[in-house]
Parts: sequence; structure tokens; C-alpha cells
Amino acid sequence: MNSIEVARFVRAEPSSVALVLAGPAARELWPRRSDRAVAVIGGEATTVTVDPPRRAGVGFVARIVVTEADAVVGTGRLTIRPAHGDEGGCDLAMSLSGVDDHGRRLRRDVARYLDNVARVSRERSSAA
Repeated sequence: MNSIEVARFVRAEPSSVALVLAGPAARELWPRRSDRAVAVIGGEATTVTVDPPRRAGVGFVARIVVTEADAVVGTGRLTIRPAHGDEGGCDLAMSLSGVDDHGRRLRRDVARYLDNVARVSRERSSAA
């Protein structure tokens, strides 16, 4: 098992990020594999399941499961906490334990996923 830890600063309030992750965007923002066609029927499509974020102290936490071809390749948690300092915003972090032969790709996908969540959360927060 590989241990993957990735964090991002998000210019949005923790509750705004939690709202993004409570809807379909939580699943849809996971990066698509670029080495094969997007529509894979009966193949090894990678999917992510994110439980609705729940309160944890001053932030939120959500369980995450990554599967490929009906096999779990990673499990972990996503945390959203208010950022320290005067910048506002929040810190978004994912801790994931992944199957050894998927480690490099999972690390890259987690980083891209957090970038996507940060971008959408920032866009929705500034539109409000």
C-alpha cells in the first residue's frame, strides 16, 4: 500500500467547498484517464465515491473510495479546514492509501482532483 498526502489552499470558505463536494461534482471532478477513450464499457473505468462531507470541529471531513474495474485501488479521507492567517479561504487535504501498482497514477489524479475542486469552489464562491 502507498500512502498519498496532497493539500491545496482554496480561496473559498470551508462550507462552500463542502457544498461542492456534497453534490455530483464530487464524482465528476475526478480526472479522466487520458490514455484511453472516455467511454469505457465493461473496462477498467476509474471512479471515485465521496461521502457527503460532515462537520468535524471547525471544518469538514469526507470518506473517499477510488475503484477501477470494480476493485478498490484507494481509500482515504478528504478534509476541509479554515486557513490560518488573514488570507481567508481554507485548506483542502486528501490522505489516501492506494494499491502499490496504482500509486504514481493515484498521486497524480489526487493532485488534479484537488486542483479541480479548488477551481470550482473558487468560481462558485466568487459568483455568489
